[in-house]
Amino acid sequence: MMENKPDEPVDHLSQLPVLRLNLHELAREQRTEQGQLALRDLTRLLSALVAGHAAVQTGQVDWRVRGYTHAQPGGDVQPMIELKVSAVLPLLCQRCLQPALQRVQDKVLFRLVEQEPGLTQEELEAEDEALCVRVAVDIQAMVEDQMLLALPLVPMHEVCPQPIVVAGLEAQPIDLPARASPFAALASLKKGK
Repeated sequence: MMENKPDEPVDHLSQLPVLRLNLHELAREQRTEQGQLALRDLTRLLSALVAGHAAVQTGQVDWRVRGYTHAQPGGDVQPMIELKVSAVLPLLCQRCLQPALQRVQDKVLFRLVEQEPGLTQEELEAEDEALCVRVAVDIQAMVEDQMLLALPLVPMHEVCPQPIVVAGLEAQPIDLPARASPFAALASLKKGK
């Protein structure tokens, strides 16, 4: 039996079971799978979060994958997958540079296809995404990918908890010299006719 010594780091990622789902089977059986993933286990997502924040250690991503089929014109059946993800993430507010807990949610529809479609205008405008999978999919990687895509471009508090102070700026507004209106000059030209 192997014991961990107190000064040796424990690689908890290697101890996690890999959750794989056959998405074609899920769609054919019109089944739903759901679960939670610990934020600390999503290493790519961690790089976008505030390091050391308590929510990183205790937070979770809720996910739900629903399989179903969609009838196509001509009688064909299209396998579909709906993925929903949701989490409260500690992001860095870009206004005050303090941690901001933000709920990030996303829902995406995937159309399961046998081969990658060509990039046509119709494909670009489609509400669903084409997903070419032939083997079981690692759900943790799929959920983490979707969370990364759902991150806000510029995370901010609704109202920052502390006033924003910029060093070097004075508290009093600066008096600017009055400028003549360009329309006043036009009016004087019009009167001179």
